[in-house]
Amino acid sequence: MFPTKESLAQSKILHKLAAELRGKFLNKSAWIETLLGDILASYFCSDVNRRVLFSEVANDMRSSTKAALLEKILQHSFPQLREAHPRLKKRLDSLRTFRNRLAHSHIDTSEDALAAKKFDEVTFVFYEDGEMKRQCVTRADAKRRATEANQLQNDLLDIQRAVRGSQRAGRCDD
Repeated sequence: MFPTKESLAQSKILHKLAAELRGKFLNKSAWIETLLGDILASYFCSDVNRRVLFSEVANDMRSSTKAALLEKILQHSFPQLREAHPRLKKRLDSLRTFRNRLAHSHIDTSEDALAAKKFDEVTFVFYEDGEMKRQCVTRADAKRRATEANQLQNDLLDIQRAVRGSQRAGRCDD
């Protein structure tokens, strides 16, 4: 069946909403991932050497690896920060999962989805464990996720300040 003008118009609406939801969240998650890399580089190196570590190592690390490494650093060197942020790794993992879902999923533009004429909701289609799955995201969901990402960013900024302020032995400049 050929698409009708009405279904094409609805498809455009869904794509526009998906671009809006993706854009805001992916922009924030990129900032958080950069911040996470900078925290790691700050822990291991001085300002002078941090650029090299950041560009040659941290940029190529997977987000999950960065989160796991930060968890270890907090556990061993900053237990008070780990206590202050006990769910940090889970929050980073949740952010990464949602980010990957937005970045790598396609939009459900099936006949049923277009016929539903939803203007405030997009269904993302993805594959997991060999099965096709769907996740509906509304503007309210996106707003909640953005609020969570903002709080995560603020927590990481606090951690960054603490790590940068520490005078730990064993750093690159020692």
